[in-house]
Amino acid sequence: MAEQYASATEADAPLGDRGNWLGFIAAREHSLIGVAIALAAVAFVVVNCIGLSDPGLQYDELLFVNGALGANHAYHGFIYSEVLGIPTMLMPYIGALKAWLYAPIFSIFGVSVDTVRIPAILMAGTALTIAAVVVARIFGRWPALVLAALLASDPVYGAVSRADWGPIVISALLRCTALLFYFQFVRRGSARYLWLLVLALSLGLFNKLDYVWFIVALSIAAPAVHGRRLLEIARAGWVAATAPIVTFALIFVAAFFDLILPATRLPISASHLSVTGRIHEVIHLFWITMDGSGVFLYMTGSQIPHPTLIKTVFPFVLVACLGIAIANVSVGRRFDAESRLRKRAAATTFFLILFVVMAIGIDVTRQATGPHHIMLLWPLPAVLSVCVLATAAALPVSLRWPAVAVVGIALALLVVTQMRATSDYVRAYRYDRSWSAIWTPEIYAASHAVEKSAPEVESVITTDWGLGNQIYALGNEAVRDRFNDPWGTFVNPAATDAQLEREWFTGKRVIVVFHTAAGGIMPRTNQRVEAILKSLGTRARPIYVGRQIVADLVVP
Repeated sequence: MAEQYASATEADAPLGDRGNWLGFIAAREHSLIGVAIALAAVAFVVVNCIGLSDPGLQYDELLFVNGALGANHAYHGFIYSEVLGIPTMLMPYIGALKAWLYAPIFSIFGVSVDTVRIPAILMAGTALTIAAVVVARIFGRWPALVLAALLASDPVYGAVSRADWGPIVISALLRCTALLFYFQFVRRGSARYLWLLVLALSLGLFNKLDYVWFIVALSIAAPAVHGRRLLEIARAGWVAATAPIVTFALIFVAAFFDLILPATRLPISASHLSVTGRIHEVIHLFWITMDGSGVFLYMTGSQIPHPTLIKTVFPFVLVACLGIAIANVSVGRRFDAESRLRKRAAATTFFLILFVVMAIGIDVTRQATGPHHIMLLWPLPAVLSVCVLATAAALPVSLRWPAVAVVGIALALLVVTQMRATSDYVRAYRYDRSWSAIWTPEIYAASHAVEKSAPEVESVITTDWGLGNQIYALGNEAVRDRFNDPWGTFVNPAATDAQLEREWFTGKRVIVVFHTAAGGIMPRTNQRVEAILKSLGTRARPIYVGRQIVADLVVP
């Protein structure tokens, strides 16, 4: 496939050539569009900071906190490996990059809802802005503004970024950054951008191993669409290009054998459906994630009032992108490779390959069963939608306006429904206190009660999944010095209640935090704890009682 690539000013240069006054108007127009894109990112940040404490801080959202605070406490949960006392891996497939980034924040401001969530939202807004810059340099500023509107109004990206569920924010930021450096390298041929691309890809892989699917997709899309240009760059400066390529190859091989291959053997719950069943599962997961309903249901336990129109719009976008890609391969050779239509068709083909390869990667990763896994595809659905609009705008005049009108109206309706769905989430943040146990705001009051009583006890324990990281992160040093999260022991059917009582309660002053029957996550943990506390009689007294969480103080 011949190399095609649109310059940053492709859509803008003709205006500047018509005279100084038209050039001045064009410059003002471009500045206004740039401001509008920035305002879209700011609006995204502001909206997603509303009611910041809701939903409650979640267990997975805080698994990096122990690593960020360092290894100074006896509890080393989610510090999988360290070098010279510095955490390097939080889990076998999650590196300590987020912990490193947050360490100075926590050292200055402490751990709180604000210090956990505001940086994540700011990184998400930055990723949105970089995605718009990438599209601006390929298609021009108006398509970039459309993309900014699509991304800023996306309720799912906002909700999942706000809680960094997955985690997804750093990965999204590094994907967009890698695309920016890649297209800069293709345009300029400078090894500097290739080194920056290697850095972004390496950090993304270290951050979380599922980033590998983006690396694979980029490795396929790049030569398929920009092969000729990449060969030209290699011939002109192969010496400068060799070092970063070899460096990344060594990093990837080391990561494959030391991290990726061992991670595939981990005993992690995974889908056991047939091949066709798994495809249907991933497609269903994609739709309920993208329309906002899946995340809303998981967080609140109720249906979203207004899902988005993505199920209606995006199938047509995919069909259009497929048609553009086929035309680019089969018919495009007859047209000038420097034409605007040809370049936009090539860019559409590039992003379509990225989307398809990454979707296949999610499908074959049987452990990818949640909405946060689908977010690996962000921002490609919105980018592909803009690709169709931009390509329609480059069609011959007789076809251009009808095509732009149809696509433009569809995307405008999608933005409107996304804004309406976002308002459903914001309403939940501001008024709804009926969150599922995993996301319950009760964790704040429970943590405060534990913090006040921690100096009186020998240990603080949590006995169900979904509590420990919050109690540890939100607690003071007294809590962290005494903390343990033995929920796995309380789930273990081989351990009797008498054994659990002797191990964790007999002769000890203990704070025990557990879920009620209404909030229980793992089976029977609350019944076991309640039975033990009942047998202790007056030695146990509640220090916090909520609908979903209870904390008791046990004395000898």
